Amino acid sequence: MDISAQNTNLLQAFNEFNVLPESLVNSYNQLNESFACYSLSQADPGVSVDNSKVTQHLRALLDAIPGAVIVINTKGQVVDVNVAATELLGQPLMDALWRDVVYRVFLAELDQGELRTSDGRQFSISTRPLGYQPGQILLLSDVTQTRQLQRAAQQNLHLMTMGKMMASLAHQIRTPLASTMLYLSQVVDAELPAEKSQKFTAKALQRVKHIETMINDMLVFAHGGQFHMSDFAVSSLLSELNDQLLPHLKLRSAGLELNVPDRPLLINGNKDALLGALANICMNAMDAAQQQLHIRIDVSTSRQGDMLITIADNGCGMDEKILQHLFDPFFTTKMDGTGLGLAVVKSVIESHQGKISVVSTPGQGSRFDIQLPCLQASKTQLSQTRKEVKSND
Repeated sequence: MDISAQNTNLLQAFNEFNVLPESLVNSYNQLNESFACYSLSQADPGVSVDNSKVTQHLRALLDAIPGAVIVINTKGQVVDVNVAATELLGQPLMDALWRDVVYRVFLAELDQGELRTSDGRQFSISTRPLGYQPGQILLLSDVTQTRQLQRAAQQNLHLMTMGKMMASLAHQIRTPLASTMLYLSQVVDAELPAEKSQKFTAKALQRVKHIETMINDMLVFAHGGQFHMSDFAVSSLLSELNDQLLPHLKLRSAGLELNVPDRPLLINGNKDALLGALANICMNAMDAAQQQLHIRIDVSTSRQGDMLITIADNGCGMDEKILQHLFDPFFTTKMDGTGLGLAVVKSVIESHQGKISVVSTPGQGSRFDIQLPCLQASKTQLSQTRKEVKSND
């Protein structure tokens, strides 16, 4: 294949990118214009085009793209790059295996499906087949600043909400604190029988634990969901959830059904935080139940590779008015509720780059749908290019 044909085919591959970062749009449009000009010359021999100038122009445009562009062949070797790719990836590069380049430049673990370097930079990766022949074209975009701004915005939103909550929090704490002081004053000031003194002490301790729960929930919410993350199996998460809920299930004669795929599914996250979130949803269902409750938890994966956790119950359900404010801080339908539980649940799920939604019908129960990134799906992106290249052999 001559140089001119390679230029045409490379541009065809560029046209197959579905989404380009905003900073690449101008360069992309220029490439399309050059491709149109060159295609016209190929279709009409009467149109004269200097192939060497077209080649130089296309190379200049390719090097002007701020993202790193890498072309790999059927063996997974790097066969062409632009200047940005050379600056990012260093040497050796040409003819090197892309897999080896990834292991040399980037950290072994992905950050929510994106590549990270040891100095903290973060890159999104897009891959498309060349189309005209086996091989792949890759585009790496530096999204470090974007992700930092997103995290800062999320944290600022939490802090702003915290500021609006403080008056309500003072009121929420004042009530159980007053009860605690009353019970303890009876124990200290009055000459009570041991049995009654023990009863008042237990009630005071219960109120103190209520305050502690409220403060812990507030701290988690204020923390903005920035937890220490590690890899763990979803099966172990649900096993611990079952153990934690078992005493409460027996007390209320409720049932819990767990359905987990046979194949292991991994999550990168904070197990304790997710465990608390799932337990909170289940405990809310048990607290609101007006009949024998049955909770069913199903785990599956979507076509996009996300993990789906569904928590459904046959409880009393919720009307539209409650659903509209369900995740609002300090919104509660319980007499002694903190109103922070589900706000914390939402914060935890979003901190894991997930989503949570709920559907409910009064008298027919509720269903919480949680979507989380699956670690296997993220890791697959590192080797996806190599597998697709092999399939084209």
